Amino acid sequence: MERTSYNTGDLLDLVVAHIDIPKSLYEKAAARHRSLGEWLCRESSAVRHLNPDVRPQGSFRFGTVTRPLHEDNEYDLDNVCVLTLLQKSDQTQQQLKYLYGEELRAYAREHGMKAPLEECNRCWRLRYADEVSFHLDSLPCVPEEAAVIAGIVAAGVSDELARRAVAITDRRHPMYAEITRAWYSSNPRGFAAWFELRASLGRLRAVAKGGIRAAVEDVPPYEWKTPLQRVIQLMKRHRDVMFRDSPDLAPISMIITNLAARSYEGEPDILEAMTNIVERMPTFIRADRPFIPNPADLAEDYADKWASDPRLRKSFWDWYYALKSDLARLPAILGTTRLDPEIQTVFAVNLTQSELDLFKGHVGTPHIITATPAVAIPSAAKPWGT
Repeated sequence: MERTSYNTGDLLDLVVAHIDIPKSLYEKAAARHRSLGEWLCRESSAVRHLNPDVRPQGSFRFGTVTRPLHEDNEYDLDNVCVLTLLQKSDQTQQQLKYLYGEELRAYAREHGMKAPLEECNRCWRLRYADEVSFHLDSLPCVPEEAAVIAGIVAAGVSDELARRAVAITDRRHPMYAEITRAWYSSNPRGFAAWFELRASLGRLRAVAKGGIRAAVEDVPPYEWKTPLQRVIQLMKRHRDVMFRDSPDLAPISMIITNLAARSYEGEPDILEAMTNIVERMPTFIRADRPFIPNPADLAEDYADKWASDPRLRKSFWDWYYALKSDLARLPAILGTTRLDPEIQTVFAVNLTQSELDLFKGHVGTPHIITATPAVAIPSAAKPWGT
């Protein structure tokens, strides 16, 4: 039976359809990660004996990529390469970074990549240029030692997540060129596992209701398309539009992803999920450092730059209240002449006439979203010195 009524949730789904990327791009990204992993494990590799383990990270792993505002913009890929048989005391961060960089430089030459390998503070950046432009940030690291992992667990993180922690190279480290056990610690792999558990809440509910057949483990996370993933796409697009002229001040994607995943409780409907996530987000922002902890390492702060640059904290709240206001306005403009220009302004999306026609005759009312006041959460003890 043909539907005769469309609501705000349908509108949000339409916007996601416009800003989402095709499955083929996710598959291309996965192929990039596999290709690099195979290169590092080839017989003549200088790191093969260290048993490199390459895992994708970031929005391509989470299934939250959005189309760039401009067609000539690059897509950002991230992966973590753990040299599993190397320890912090075996060599300096600088030596590991150089060794890994030489392998990536050889990979770039072998694959005819014209752009030079770029060194960032923690990672190396490869630039691909074919029908779709990607850059890949690859982070070399070693397994974190048992004492640090024990400290993460003692702070309240499960062993399942804590044992994924790694020690990372960072050329800003004061002992970057010295043999030391005092490397910076991070847990991107733990965060990814935690995020996938949060996203799977919505998918498991759909499976239980018979809405989909496949179990979560049958497909990669980028194919799940849960309400959490779609809400994050909408939030990131809203941010991109709002800060299109000042991208350096935009809230970073990991902050948005962290807060949205913490706020998600398995709502199966995109409007319900987005409404509740927006309302709950402030309760997961601390009044002091770490402002927005990594749930897989409570001492790691995704908003660490807020302390050194207060503009970033202000920009986050400016964006948050703009998002809340824009979302609250949507129900009242369904079926009106304001719908098309409003969606263009808020999400930089041009709905087709047939899509706009779906909402003709809809009489909407404003949807009130009240933000929960920010709550200060007691500081977690930092489990190690830096």
